[in-house]
Amino acid sequence: MCKVIDRSPELVDKLQECYTLYNNNQPIRPTLGNEMQILYMRERQTITALLFPELLKMQYEVARILGEKFIAPYLTGKTLPEIMQSNQPIAKEHGYAIQEIVECREDFAVYRNYECADCYGLPNIGMKICVYEAGTAAGCLGLPLGKRVEVTEVKCCANGDPYCEFEVRVME
Repeated sequence: MCKVIDRSPELVDKLQECYTLYNNNQPIRPTLGNEMQILYMRERQTITALLFPELLKMQYEVARILGEKFIAPYLTGKTLPEIMQSNQPIAKEHGYAIQEIVECREDFAVYRNYECADCYGLPNIGMKICVYEAGTAAGCLGLPLGKRVEVTEVKCCANGDPYCEFEVRVME
């Protein structure tokens, strides 16, 4: 689907430096700090999904790359259950969801995000919009496994569900 052209290793290094600052509670922005209103991010994402649903697939692939480059290095384990267990606390620590692993085998898993930063509290817009979460998960789970992983959102607060739920499939 997407061909990644890594034109700027310096950019990747700079982004990694920002993650390091954030993880060490050091400011990235000198005056405004590291946090911003969640509504700012959500309105951009929701309006984009509503106006340009064809971009959702591309958002997923971009997020996959980000998951591989910026989250996978923090995960431990060699099996899907081990890797998912090491990823679970990151969601809450970074304030984007309270994650629950519902089911997890070597080739398939189901997890839920409660209070999802992307969609919790939105009205029912009749769409599942958390493709960024799904893509990020696909990248950060697939890289340590050395296999392609597909993550599909099956429930979403923006679709009238009480939580977001994702199915993880390890492709052979």
